[in-house]
Amino acid sequence: MKQNIINELGALAIGSRMRRLHDALSRDASKIYEEYELQFDIKYFPIFYLISRRKQIGIMDIAEELSLTHPAIIHLAKELEKKGYIESIAAPEDQRKRMLRLSAKGKKSLPSFEKVWEKIGRLNQQLFEQQHQLLQTLDAIEQTLDEKSYYRRFQDNLK
Repeated sequence: MKQNIINELGALAIGSRMRRLHDALSRDASKIYEEYELQFDIKYFPIFYLISRRKQIGIMDIAEELSLTHPAIIHLAKELEKKGYIESIAAPEDQRKRMLRLSAKGKKSLPSFEKVWEKIGRLNQQLFEQQHQLLQTLDAIEQTLDEKSYYRRFQDNLK
């Protein structure tokens, strides 16, 4: 790996390093989806996957399960609707509540997505789990931050 200021900063630039890794993975994942003729960006993965498994799910339920904001889910859902992979319907019990489900295109494309996800899953297992235990480390960090936020920890260190 080339040496640069981000690497030199070590722990101070952890967010930048994670963003750089995310960008590299996103770039290549986009190429993979493109090779399978799927118009898809990895930012859609969690919501599309969740909808594919729940069959029909409300916006608030998605936001809660993915720990994302309601506006973020609405934004992603609108983009996925434009691409034709999901559709929005009114909930049977409350016409004001939006439910999301796979569209006909989403259902037709799902086997191709699952094939890609299986291959990406195996590759990620090799890269992140077996060599460096990155997934376990991320789990531990997330759990620690759930117990006490990064901001709260920073504030406590000022005292």
